[in-house]
Amino acid sequence: MTKTAKPESQVPSTGRIAFDDRGNAVWQWRSDTGTFKSDIDTRKVRALQEATTEQLGGEAQVAAPAAAAPPNNDPYSTADSHHLLEKKAPRRTLDDMRKLSEEIKRARALKK
Repeated sequence: MTKTAKPESQVPSTGRIAFDDRGNAVWQWRSDTGTFKSDIDTRKVRALQEATTEQLGGEAQVAAPAAAAPPNNDPYSTADSHHLLEKKAPRRTLDDMRKLSEEIKRARALKK
């Protein structure tokens, strides 16, 4: 069997996956000295984000939201997605309410 070499364009990893005392997976960052640690300076994370943004062409790639979510069949879910699909009628303005009031007054006057 022959081993395939990594492409030269691939960026080396900035860390590794490790497991804490409770068995949960955590990310350990590679420091400048070559050691790995779980805590990292915020400036380093921001620098990594900026470098990634530059590699993507200067624009952050944002996924477009789904137009209509499929119905949720989970009986334990508290999310009400059906109310998002229903369009509400526009609220009545003050002028509309005044017109309605005048119509009601005229209708009552005609009944007398």
